Amino acid sequence: MNLTELEVAAGRLLEEQKRLRTIDSELEVLSQEIKQDPKRNEKDQAFYALIGLDWSDPGHQDRAATLKREREDVLKSIREVQGQMLTGLVAGRLIVPLDPTPAAGGGAFTFRFRSGATFPKSVEGISAMLGIRAPLKMGDVTIFEDKVVVGESDEYFAKKKVVDAFEDLRKAVTRKLS
Repeated sequence: MNLTELEVAAGRLLEEQKRLRTIDSELEVLSQEIKQDPKRNEKDQAFYALIGLDWSDPGHQDRAATLKREREDVLKSIREVQGQMLTGLVAGRLIVPLDPTPAAGGGAFTFRFRSGATFPKSVEGISAMLGIRAPLKMGDVTIFEDKVVVGESDEYFAKKKVVDAFEDLRKAVTRKLS
């Protein structure tokens, strides 16, 4: 799997997680309304009878059932995307399009992504999966959406640390999702 494919999967994961949060908050509000339904329904029925109109159930129970089904679909989708990410990270080698020539400065090397690419969803998605804040900090290596910075004064060791950091990242995601 290359980082571009991971970016697409992470974007889908983030969207599904956002959708799940929305559904959960809607369910919470609806739950409170359902608790109030017996009192409200009784008063509404009496009021509608008084004014000579037919009363109809507001449909909170139906809406709750629909949201619960949607929630299950979203959870299934999240599991699928996490599975894709896990498979991509574990089964094959992750291809990270870094420029092979880093910029040196301040006792660190900065590796930019080729062609000015950025991977904000990948970084955010992995940080969310691991329960850590972005940017991703793996020892002396910090993975940002547009670069990888290594606290090392030797280019050879900096490259080795980058390889080790992505391997550690792969292992951490594997442990978390397994």
